[in-house]
Amino acid sequence: MNDSLPEEFARVARALAQTYHVPDIMLAETRLVFVLESPHVQELKYGAPVSGPSGATMTKHLFGEAYERYPLGRLVRKNVDDAVHRPRLDRIGLMNVCNIPMQAAAYDNRQIVQTHGMWMQAMATLRSSNQTDTYRDQHVEAVQTVLVLSLRRKLQVLADRPLTLVPCGRFAQKFFRLAGVQSPAWTVIDGVPHPSYNSWDRAQYQDAVARVCQALNEE
Repeated sequence: MNDSLPEEFARVARALAQTYHVPDIMLAETRLVFVLESPHVQELKYGAPVSGPSGATMTKHLFGEAYERYPLGRLVRKNVDDAVHRPRLDRIGLMNVCNIPMQAAAYDNRQIVQTHGMWMQAMATLRSSNQTDTYRDQHVEAVQTVLVLSLRRKLQVLADRPLTLVPCGRFAQKFFRLAGVQSPAWTVIDGVPHPSYNSWDRAQYQDAVARVCQALNEE
């Protein structure tokens, strides 16, 4: 891989982040951290991960069907912004592997998409190709390199904290593995799917989802 390509993508990502960055949410009280993929349109609108249908699925399983109309990211964001400090919401952290959208459709400025078209395509390819750790396309490889380093830095900051981490879906699970950060203070719940398309309702994932719910309710 051309050594300059990761630096080039990092510059592009920083430029996009000036307008399209969705921050992670972590509090001092956080004990259960969901590691997710990347923001999309609803996440940009509300400034929090999983602020759309996927977040609603998470809320339904964590807090009950009475609350499923409120996506988890929006609940957690409001809890922080309004300083409500509801104990179970305080316990939840939300972290994206990539803090800018990886899908061109999330960007409302067509000129930006055209200007960075090569990188948009590389992000889309990486997002949809989780079956390999290496790529022939050097731009895709560069995006992966930058995202792995970014996630590694974020996880290293948390290494001393007693946390349960939940990488949701194959993309997040792959990047969590590639980041290679481990801690004796952590519990990692494996096998949890991304909450899109109501996957948390499927029978084969019920044990994994039940472990997540149990972790949230532990004191």
